[in-house]
Amino acid sequence: MFKWILVAALAALTGCAQPPVYQWGAYDELLYRGYKDPEKIESMRLKLETHVASLEASRTKVPPGIYAELGTLNLQKGDSTAARSFYVKERDAWPESRGLMDAMISNLDRRAETSKGAAS
Repeated sequence: MFKWILVAALAALTGCAQPPVYQWGAYDELLYRGYKDPEKIESMRLKLETHVASLEASRTKVPPGIYAELGTLNLQKGDSTAARSFYVKERDAWPESRGLMDAMISNLDRRAETSKGAAS
């Protein structure tokens, strides 16, 4: 009986020692600081872009939501081209987000068409 309890305990402890599935970097801390102090949003965006670039360079999958977060941060600073690019990356990397990302991309495309028409 003791042997089976020991085996079960070892199996449970071994299961907890798995490496993390995704490399989040300092995402949670950056997110907290950025939303707590809006003046740090630009620093957050730059650090996230650096982290994503390093993950892409090492062919490591970017965690879910990071591309979308970067898209939104770029949109907030007025760069809709970069925002669209990150939304496309999120949609392509994470099929679960397809509906939301397609809606975001469509809104950006509609805005671009509206601003082209207004400029003409």
